[in-house]
Amino acid sequence: MANRDDFKAPVIRTIAQRAGYRCSNQTCLRPTIGPDGADDSSSIGVAAHITAAAVGGPRFDPSLTAGERAAAENAIWLCQTCSRLVDVDVTSHSIDQLREWKTLAEMRAYLGIRGFAIVVSRSFQKLENKMPSLVAEMRDDLANAPFIREFIIGSKKWSYNGDPENPIFSYYFEDHDNLKPMLKVMQNYDAIIETTHNDTDRFEFTEDFAEYLQLPV
Repeated sequence: MANRDDFKAPVIRTIAQRAGYRCSNQTCLRPTIGPDGADDSSSIGVAAHITAAAVGGPRFDPSLTAGERAAAENAIWLCQTCSRLVDVDVTSHSIDQLREWKTLAEMRAYLGIRGFAIVVSRSFQKLENKMPSLVAEMRDDLANAPFIREFIIGSKKWSYNGDPENPIFSYYFEDHDNLKPMLKVMQNYDAIIETTHNDTDRFEFTEDFAEYLQLPV
């Protein structure tokens, strides 16, 4: 695309290496490079812009020069899923937060190759702050059916023939923007487990998360 201040290959390589080729999202930390199943390797990593590469993009900063926008200081290494998430949900992913992620990712990599580790506490309260409407709906569902753990996602326009002897919850794209990315974050928090089969996106609450949802509010 014209008028974009994109990163050059040496910058991309530097950012990936400084993050240890792991996603810098502190609730993800997914490895972004590995075997491709044959004799080669594959990468799902992206050098994402902290402030946008072009006017109109997420977190665009008009005070930066073209060189500053394309510099390593403006780049953060993310997996493809998290790269999309931070650009779609700009309100929840500020410039300061992305810079904090980048700093922690590089600290993690620095300590990791020296035999140390950073442990990040993943609080369900923090998770609820990120997606209050979805968690509130899940809490209401469990209040009415405390022993159900499974749920599916889809559109209200679709039909699903479930087992009447094994009821499950349902959550809809029409009710929650970015539902799939939100569920990915929930997996990263160990709140849910994916159990998809028969082409239906299906998940299950972990018992720890179910207990959190059933606590008095």
